Amino acid sequence: MTSLDDAGQTLDAAEDELLAAMRSSDLVALDKLISDDLIFVGPQGHAITKEADLESHRTGTTNFERIDETERRSVTAGGRGTTDTEAIAVLRIDGAPIQMRLLWHREWQIVDGQWKVVAGSVVGIE
Repeated sequence: MTSLDDAGQTLDAAEDELLAAMRSSDLVALDKLISDDLIFVGPQGHAITKEADLESHRTGTTNFERIDETERRSVTAGGRGTTDTEAIAVLRIDGAPIQMRLLWHREWQIVDGQWKVVAGSVVGIE
């Protein structure tokens, strides 16, 4: 059964919104979709907080030129859910575009009536 937040939004719609916010570094949308208690593990194994994630988008350290989703698996039950989103991403690092295949795993929960990312990770894949 699909869980809906108070606005009637599905988990997949929230993941779509998050990916769009990541592509454009939309700090308002990212702030809305990410839990204040987020712990996210980056590709090098470092834990990242919500504040650090937003700061990396604010400063341009994280700058996605493209995120082309190739596959997604999502599961929801009782106001919780997970998404595993595979994509080909183009990032700008020191001004140069770098393309890589990434797999994001996100743990979602309805918090204050809205889907929010509470934990997750990203790894590079071949």
